[in-house]
Amino acid sequence: MRRARGFHRGERGQSFVVLALMLMVLLGFTGIVIDVGWYELNLVKIQRAADAAALAGVVYLPANVSGGVGAARAEATKNGYTDGVGGVAVAAAQDAGNDKVMLTSVSAPVRTFFARLFGVNTITGTRRARAEFVLPVPMGSPLSYWGVHVLCRNSDDGNASPPACPAVPSADGSGPLATLGYWGAIEMKGTERANGDAYSTYYNGKPSLNAGFDPLGYSYIVEIPAGSTGGAVWVYDPLFCATGAGGSTSPARRLGVGDFYLGPKTAVTTAFKLWDMNGTPYSTTDDVVVATDGGLFANMDYVDKSASYKGGGDYGNGYNGSSSADCTGSPYHNAWWRLANNLAPGTYRLQVVTSGGTTSQNAVNNFGLQVTLASGSGARVYGQTRMAVYNAISGTSIFYLAQVDAVHAGKTLEIRLFDPGDILNTTLKVQMPTATGYTDATFSYVATGVVSPGSLSGGPVTSLQTSNTSKNFYNNQWVTLTVNIPTGYTAPTPPGEPGAGWWKIKYITTGKGQDVTTWEVNIRGNPVHLVIP
Repeated sequence: MRRARGFHRGERGQSFVVLALMLMVLLGFTGIVIDVGWYELNLVKIQRAADAAALAGVVYLPANVSGGVGAARAEATKNGYTDGVGGVAVAAAQDAGNDKVMLTSVSAPVRTFFARLFGVNTITGTRRARAEFVLPVPMGSPLSYWGVHVLCRNSDDGNASPPACPAVPSADGSGPLATLGYWGAIEMKGTERANGDAYSTYYNGKPSLNAGFDPLGYSYIVEIPAGSTGGAVWVYDPLFCATGAGGSTSPARRLGVGDFYLGPKTAVTTAFKLWDMNGTPYSTTDDVVVATDGGLFANMDYVDKSASYKGGGDYGNGYNGSSSADCTGSPYHNAWWRLANNLAPGTYRLQVVTSGGTTSQNAVNNFGLQVTLASGSGARVYGQTRMAVYNAISGTSIFYLAQVDAVHAGKTLEIRLFDPGDILNTTLKVQMPTATGYTDATFSYVATGVVSPGSLSGGPVTSLQTSNTSKNFYNNQWVTLTVNIPTGYTAPTPPGEPGAGWWKIKYITTGKGQDVTTWEVNIRGNPVHLVIP
């Protein structure tokens, strides 16, 4: 019996040893779990800092890389991680393969608790982020000029072979400019939205207001390339000067750039302002004004009363009788006016607005833009995301729509057309560039409203009829076209084209005429967003 009791006492002693060992193992596991959990929690914080840094810095790309790196590091500091402090390392760089992508990396020591027992005081945590900035899509022109058509000065009524309309000369005297098929356009504040300008018009069926009215008007991007000198920005026919129609044919073509009253013939105001974007195309908060018109084109009531512009006395809505001043000899009529000169290389924003005018002003002012250089090449000017145009259509007319980079392969191209098809019996197509030419893109569409027999939505299709011989199907309506950009898209340059990746829009009609319409082009998705590293 005593031997048995002794045996049990020894057994209990062994149990205490095993229990102690188990407790040590359990405490060890608990310590590991705590340390791992703490480490993972800090990795989340480091990842958030890296993400925030990438998003803050990418808006400075592609031009201002140093500004982007500085912004990224400043944002990491706001999130608790300052480069070079306490073992923290913050790195930021422009992606070598895509100059609109910011790469960031944040590394920081994470202190341990139980691992200290084994001499491990900290573990370095590192997280990376990659943010992309989808720049506003260039629109309307791959050239150094935008919104330039031909000057129709002569009457064509009853003439089987009307005189050719002369081309617009270059602002620097280097020769005539090939037509782009349209003039830039902006309608006055008091004009009805149904006349084609979706953003500058104050009304949508008086007294109802246009919910889309934007007092900031339209912006056009001017690029002065590195290594060039003497950049200058010019506006063609910036003043409002109502002109007659080129005869009594139906529809008669308007003369010059085609300015005309749309309602009560009162004074007209247009303003031009040039901003230095300081290398931040997504943000306007740091833009600096470098040139304005100084009110030169405010409150204008002008008509070209020359014999060649009367078109047999036919001014239609464009004539305001003897009460209007004669702009025939104005230095701003059918001529280039220089807004800015001696611009350094960089990116500038040319803003065109009518918000300074009153709601009684009711007209359309058309114009053209050009950028010239004293030395160098490669200057460009184009619409930023949206633009209003006064396009001339006859038979088959093709216009530059937008430039789509190869980085957008596999994404969705969104094209929004406001009030298309005011010219009867018109069909439109979207053309995608290929290495050998252009092909009709397949798209789906949806409209905000429609007049029968037009269709509210449809697709996939390669063409859209916007009017027949008697009706405009989408008057005062938005039509949104969506195109799936092929995954293998490379933004090719078709033969004879001056730039890569330029898509076009084709109008096909049995008639002819002019039409003010608003175009918008975007790549679907948040313009500033994180992408998989």
